Amino acid sequence: MLLREVVDLLALREGLVVVDGTVGAGGHARAIVPHIGPTGILVGLDRDSEILGPARAALAEATAAGAGPRISLHHCAHSRMHEALASIGQSRCDRVLLDLGVSSLQLDRPDRGFSFMADGPLDMRMDKSAPDSAADWLAVVGERELADVIFQLGEERHSRRIARAICDARRRAPIARTGQLAEIVRAALPPAARHGRIHPATRTFQAIRMHVNDELGELRRGLDAARACLRPGGRLCVITFHSLEDRIVKHYLREHFEVVTRKPVVGMPDEIAENPRARSAKLRCGIRQEDAA
Repeated sequence: MLLREVVDLLALREGLVVVDGTVGAGGHARAIVPHIGPTGILVGLDRDSEILGPARAALAEATAAGAGPRISLHHCAHSRMHEALASIGQSRCDRVLLDLGVSSLQLDRPDRGFSFMADGPLDMRMDKSAPDSAADWLAVVGERELADVIFQLGEERHSRRIARAICDARRRAPIARTGQLAEIVRAALPPAARHGRIHPATRTFQAIRMHVNDELGELRRGLDAARACLRPGGRLCVITFHSLEDRIVKHYLREHFEVVTRKPVVGMPDEIAENPRARSAKLRCGIRQEDAA
């Protein structure tokens, strides 16, 4: 997503050490590889260990000619990029890319529980080794806290109705399936709100996913890690899909970086037509400043 724009803003050249903090299926990494050449290093991170297999295969194909950079993939959150760099003998890097949100590989698998489009277990964990799934959290969360999460992270104005309906439903039976939760949310909404442009459960699913994975907390920690790991003059690019994420990134870059993108870069019409998720993507970039004397 935003491949051309990411490559341009990263200002890549041969020999750079690049951290792809959310490597996913390897789409951005594949685009980065030709630009950093055989003397470059690409460090790919992901919280989801199941995604690293497809990423490894995609990058092996991209470097099949034998002239590609050194590639090192790690199962860890982007907030731990310093550990990944240290494990390959590097203390700093030249470029960092963070592509936030959910991978299509996660959304397209019903067993991961991210989507209401097909019924599956209500999981939503980006890292399957994390202790609590969405179902675990929904079983114990208080109604008021649940309503606040749905309102704040999902920007859902019917959050209190939805939270009440979820708490009423779990008293009758555990909420363990995505289809079950989607129907509870749909039924809780007033009739006029059930037939909008997006699925009625979209905002609630987004909010629960973001909470279960502490996505905003991880974003803040990831920004701090990028700032600590980047050499002065290094570049940070971040793609967000949510207004709260974009706000955090915008203010962080203004405070700690030389801002390259005064306004966020968005997808071109042809990309949005091909991939509707690109409609909400916003890309920002900043340059790491010299360390204070």
